[in-house]
Amino acid sequence: MEDDYRQWGTKEGGGFNEPTLTYKQNPAMETYLALRRAHPDAEIEISASRGLDALFRMEPELQKHGFDPADIAAILDADPEAISKVALQCMEKLIAAKELAARGETHLIGRGKAVPLALVDWIIMVALDGMLEIQRDLIVLIQNRLGGIQGKYYRNSELHERKQNALFIAGQMLARGEKTGIRQLARLLGVEASSVSRWFEKGEFERESQRYASWFDDNGSLKPLLHRK
Repeated sequence: MEDDYRQWGTKEGGGFNEPTLTYKQNPAMETYLALRRAHPDAEIEISASRGLDALFRMEPELQKHGFDPADIAAILDADPEAISKVALQCMEKLIAAKELAARGETHLIGRGKAVPLALVDWIIMVALDGMLEIQRDLIVLIQNRLGGIQGKYYRNSELHERKQNALFIAGQMLARGEKTGIRQLARLLGVEASSVSRWFEKGEFERESQRYASWFDDNGSLKPLLHRK
């Protein structure tokens, strides 16, 4: 039975298979999960952009915000050049709007100075519908719209890495008998001292830099792993 589902959401003789029809009737994450669990080998057609019909309806909105509908049509066919072109256009428009907002300008979409985020998200959805491989430019656009680069977990990971680099340098300097502190580290790392201070809780820098110092010998060379605390 499952072999009937392995034709990109269609069944022998034409038409969508049962899982695809069920999903299209209620295209929710819960529906998809239940179908995938029940039919792990099924091909479920998940296209959500409604193809060229939707594109024809969207033409005025696309043109209003500077997008060529022909590029969107090419995206539906998974044209990599069109995908990259439009993804970069979206990024340019989002950056321009952010800069205007930073200068205090308001009502940007209503004044035609910014692209609606809903339109950007629709373009992403169209691109995903037609793709077997994802272009790097589209990935960057998706990352920014999903907030991944500015999200909590990304920032926590970035902070951990910065703290570790700072402590590694501080520990090496202490092991060599050199004085170290927030200001010296900031100069070495090329950042503001206030930024380095914000990375650490009260007393954490002093405590951890001493611990890292035990990892090095008097010349500042790393000790064997077994000899580190």
